[in-house]
Amino acid sequence: MNRQARTTYGIVVGYDGSPGSRLALAWAAETARLQGGHLTIVHSVNVAAVPAYPAMDLSQLEPTLAHAAKTLVDDGAVRAAETLDAAQVETQYWLGSPAAQLVDASKKADLVVVGSRGRGRVLAGILGSTSYAVAAHARCPVVVVRGPVESSDEPAMPPRPGRGHDVVVGVDDSDSAARAVDAAAEVAEREGAALHVVRVAHSASMEAWTYAEVAKGGTEETHAIRDHAEQSVTRAANRARARHPKVLVTTEVLYGDPGQSLADLGSTAGLVVVGSRGHGGFTGMLLGSVSHRLIHDATCPVMVVR
Repeated sequence: MNRQARTTYGIVVGYDGSPGSRLALAWAAETARLQGGHLTIVHSVNVAAVPAYPAMDLSQLEPTLAHAAKTLVDDGAVRAAETLDAAQVETQYWLGSPAAQLVDASKKADLVVVGSRGRGRVLAGILGSTSYAVAAHARCPVVVVRGPVESSDEPAMPPRPGRGHDVVVGVDDSDSAARAVDAAAEVAEREGAALHVVRVAHSASMEAWTYAEVAKGGTEETHAIRDHAEQSVTRAANRARARHPKVLVTTEVLYGDPGQSLADLGSTAGLVVVGSRGHGGFTGMLLGSVSHRLIHDATCPVMVVR
């Protein structure tokens, strides 16, 4: 139940017509334009959410569901045509779990873009928990674009990376963080933005940390944590400078909760980039606490890199 697909989807964007997905579509289309690539707009009908399922024979519903899905992706293609040539836009639609279908599409994509519900509002379709599942399981980088709090809100595009809106990348010593640095530097170079590399040092007791740092000038433990953080952020910055010498790279070490600190930086950033699972994640953990927190709290788009 789909149109003929290309071998590679390029940038895939989940679209269900909601304000959040419209923002995701606009963001993805502009990214495809800057890359000179193509965009695949996808929609998946969650059959399990249809009131008549499973009592009704699915074959009776399929034509109606297919028509509704086609109408949605065609609407998305019209919107994308404001930014891209028609030849750069592809559409796909399926029956099944939106998250599962997007993860499957990610195997042949360069990037997946999804909208996320605004805080405090649960939206159906492609939004909500789908963004977490896709970020955790996708085979390529995922960008989550925050939608408005209320579904009736007219969405305003978040700022893109560029002058005054850095690409912020959070680093630790994990392999996924190193890949996040590479992805962030590529975005910064393409969009003409500065790259801000951040390491957030965290102590088991931040209250004790603050007292030791400010009142006593630091303890052996706090000095060791601070020195390690400085070395880590310097290594990451040097990696970015070596591979992308045209990009202005700055560094910063912060102290506190990593997710909250990076979300705060997102208030002025064009994009925040993190690895899917940091150094502190346990084996089998697919989406780390920092990336999960950012998807929930950051006001700018968030890229999660596996």
